[in-house]
Order: sequence, then C-alpha cells, then structure tokens
Amino acid sequence: MEQRLIKESKRQSVGKITFLTPYYKEGRGNATTAKRIVTGLNKNRVHTDVVAFDEQSISTDIVEKIERNPLLHILHFRRFSDWQEKNQFYFETPYVITSGGTDVNIDIFKEEHKEKIGRVLGNAAAITVFSHDSKQKLLSVYENLESKVHVIKQSVWLPEISGIRPKEKVNLTDNGFNIVLPAGLRAVKDVLFVMPALIELKQQFPKLTFTIVGSAIERSVLNEVIDVTKKYPWVSYYEDVPFEEMSSIYEQSDVIINSSFSEGQSSALLEAMFFKKPVVARNNGGNKSIIDHGRTGFLFATLQQFYNQIKELVLHDELRQYVTKHASEYVMKEHHLEKEITSYLHLYNKVLNYC
Repeated sequence: MEQRLIKESKRQSVGKITFLTPYYKEGRGNATTAKRIVTGLNKNRVHTDVVAFDEQSISTDIVEKIERNPLLHILHFRRFSDWQEKNQFYFETPYVITSGGTDVNIDIFKEEHKEKIGRVLGNAAAITVFSHDSKQKLLSVYENLESKVHVIKQSVWLPEISGIRPKEKVNLTDNGFNIVLPAGLRAVKDVLFVMPALIELKQQFPKLTFTIVGSAIERSVLNEVIDVTKKYPWVSYYEDVPFEEMSSIYEQSDVIINSSFSEGQSSALLEAMFFKKPVVARNNGGNKSIIDHGRTGFLFATLQQFYNQIKELVLHDELRQYVTKHASEYVMKEHHLEKEITSYLHLYNKVLNYC
C-alpha cells in the first residue's frame, strides 16, 4: 500500500502547455478550433502559450514558447509537417496532435504529403480526431498508429461579448427565408454546388436569400462567388466576418447548409444546431458523424435531394421544430465544451505520466 501511494504521488497533472495552431487571428476553422480549446483550458486553470505558426515567422520567442512547457498540443497534421520541414525545427517535448479536417480527409491520401505527415504522427505521443469516420480514414493509411488514435468530438463554443456590441457587418432580411453557408472559400467547400437548386427554389419562394460567410482563401473560388452575386441580387457574400458576430448570423438565419466534398466535423453545423436552426449538409463522413438524417438535420448527395429538403423546410414549420429540437438536445449532450476539454486533460495527463 505504501509503495502504491508513493507512485501515485509522483503522477504529474498538466498545468502548462504550448498550443501550436496554423491560424489564430485569421477567420478560419482552425482558428475557431484553437480558440475554443485554449478558452476551455484556461477555464480549467491550464496556462496555455499559443503559437500560430503560419501567421508568424519562426523566432527565438516561438522557440522559447515551444521549449518551456512540458507538453505541446498541435493542430493540423499537414500544415505542421510543412512548417517543421520548412524550418528544420525538431524537439523532444512530447506532443498531442489533432486533425484539422482537410488533413485526414485529403492530405494523407496524397503522395507528396503522406510520408512527412506519417513522420509527424509517428513521433506524436497521442493523435486525436473528431469522429470515428476520421479515425478509420487515418488508420487506412497508417495502420500501425491505432494505439495512439483517440476520438474527441468537437464542442460548441461562441465567445462571450462584453460591453457594447460592435456594429454588425451582416444583416439579413427580416421577412425572407434566409439560407446561410458559413465556409472559407476553397474548392473543397464547393460553396456554389447548390446554386442550380436554389435558383429553382427562388422561383417558387421569392423571399428566399442565400448568404455565404467566410474568408476568401482561394482566389479562383472568390472570383466565381463574386460573379454569382453580381448575377443574382439575392445572393450575398461576406468576407472576414468576426467570429463574435456568428451568433447574430445564426439568429437571423432560417437554414444553415454545408456543401463540402469532405468535412472533418463542421463547427458551423454544430453551432447552428445549438441555436436551434435546421441544418442541411452534404452526405460525407464528417457531416454524418453529427447529423442523424431526418431527426437532427438532413443529408444530401444530389441537387434533387437538396432541393426537396429545403422545400420541405420552407413549407413545414413543424418539421423545422422537430429537427431543431432533437438537434439542440444532441449537441448539448454530446458536444459540450467541458466534456471536450475534460477529454483533452485526461489525455494530457496520460501522456505526461507515461512518456
């Protein structure tokens, strides 16, 4: 018994970490994920130094932040492996690494990324993904990593706004049926896929509007979106909307959609479900991980399916109430911030005590 107590007394509990993320200031999904986790850690009295490695050049300050804490948490397999290769910067500090979404859905299957991502994952003390679908994809490429991979679901977090609310950038029409797509403009997000169906729906429902909100990441996609907004006045695009304004956008919307080819786990969909807004999303692994079709939202594979789902939501208030009720209950149960952070803290402590 005495020997066991001595062993227990030597166990470490995480108090400080460094969080490495590609983005922290820019309005991207990785920044949202990073801010959510950092906020949760700080609330649990874990001091967190943040390094946004794609927003700043490597410096002695960054090196010091990385080396001064006993544990690192890194976001995005491919972006971190690119950064490490570019800077030839390596360290012995144990680290947990979390999928950024695109890395596990696209990057690991590309030959130019596969090997270097594999090295980063192989050196990690633990790997986390947002869904079992992502875990299966990861292990289909890196079979030897199974013991390291943990599924930790994303939670819903929107920052608290203190003081006077700033003037909002996005104001949707009060009497319209407002369809909103929150996504950075990248080819993988396929934000204009639904346009043919929306054009047809607009003819039947003149008050319908379509609004895209997100950073202009790929110039070619931005140009296509601008062309569409010029041609159709009921289509709008807003760039660089502060994350603090998203609550207001959800409140003004009638349906939130996601048209991505692939998705890790959409925080926008989870946020919409939290706000009791119907969600209609493309049928991919990430979206399937959070949407129970017909109960908490809808999944579509074709334009015809999307058209039918939006039409039903426009026409039937009781359907909107049914799915939003169950979606809200699901999010509160499965995607609570404290639950996510507790999972990370448990993993951090496990790593610290077994590395």
